[in-house]
Amino acid sequence: MLHNRGITDPAEFEAFLVADERLTNDPFLLPDMDKAVTRILRALLGDELIAIYGDFDADGITATVVLAQGISELGGRVISYIPHRVDEGHGLNISALKGLREQGVSLVVTVDCGITGTEEVEEARKLGLEIIITDHHVPLTDIPLAVAAVDPKRFDSSYPFHDLAGVGVAFKLLQALFAATRRNGQWDRFLDLVALGTVVDMVPLLGENRHLVKKGIERLNQTQRLGLRELALSAGLEIGKVDSESIAYILGPRLNASGRMDHAVISYELLTATSQEQARELAALLEARNAERQKLTAEVLAKVKEKLLPEAVEKPLLMVGGHDYPPGVAGVVAGKLVDEFYRPVIVLNLDSDTVRGSGRSIPEFDIIAALAECRDLLTRFGGHPGRRAS
Repeated sequence: MLHNRGITDPAEFEAFLVADERLTNDPFLLPDMDKAVTRILRALLGDELIAIYGDFDADGITATVVLAQGISELGGRVISYIPHRVDEGHGLNISALKGLREQGVSLVVTVDCGITGTEEVEEARKLGLEIIITDHHVPLTDIPLAVAAVDPKRFDSSYPFHDLAGVGVAFKLLQALFAATRRNGQWDRFLDLVALGTVVDMVPLLGENRHLVKKGIERLNQTQRLGLRELALSAGLEIGKVDSESIAYILGPRLNASGRMDHAVISYELLTATSQEQARELAALLEARNAERQKLTAEVLAKVKEKLLPEAVEKPLLMVGGHDYPPGVAGVVAGKLVDEFYRPVIVLNLDSDTVRGSGRSIPEFDIIAALAECRDLLTRFGGHPGRRAS
């Protein structure tokens, strides 16, 4: 069993099974971490308005909450921004950056995005914005000229563990900030969010992730976050009995449903809810959105399979497009097709002049590397090697 999970060195057996602090790493080993901490501390001293720029999936939402609340606790003035999946798409966009600048923001900290946003970072500099990137996606050849680009997958990274989720990287930044301000250990209360984002993003539960999720689930089962308690209640879960499976298949889809069917800010507001009434209303709304998402996914999946079959079993890669394939469920549909046919799958939406899609793959085919080879045909792309692309 250990061998199947990639643990072949007997010296690693105990640490894997116990999943204790031996699996953690110094946050300052991450590239540009010292620069990121120095710039944020300067912003705190100067009472600058800081924007946390997130993403619309559970990983990006939890990462946004971690940094927004953590930096606020340090005395920072913080606002959050989560882009709309359909109207804006993943990653930095210039229109949003202009809007943040108009609100008085001088420093933007990205979470779960930004490492491929070279043009957007350059435009931000012209607007008078400084950018700190925290991301876990694979960078392109050129790293954006930001104040700092904190990403364990940078080619020059010496960080011992490369598979942190976006919320994991954000948490390491918070750890570094708390350590620099002599608040060691006070980051533990954010681990419930780290466990949520890490499990739902399907990164390998090995190495440091294993420790973060273990401790995070312990924290989640004692959470005082009103939104999480109400979400669990509406889904029929009992706080105290939550495990990684219930995160992946019950809590995670509900948190993701807002970004797929509406706007991910709903899930952000749930995780930061300060009243029982607000938490209950938002949990009920997410329950409804998830039911809508399930129904829409089933309908689109049936249409896609009808178009693909019977030739699907003969093709090495499945690609299908249509005018009625909503971007919010394209990735879910692609994942289900990968499970059924064990082929890389790309599902495209053809509703506008720009074709947008999501892809899912198998371990034998690195879909991001394939897209990189034809990047001259694409306006933008990103994702995880061998698994997901958009």
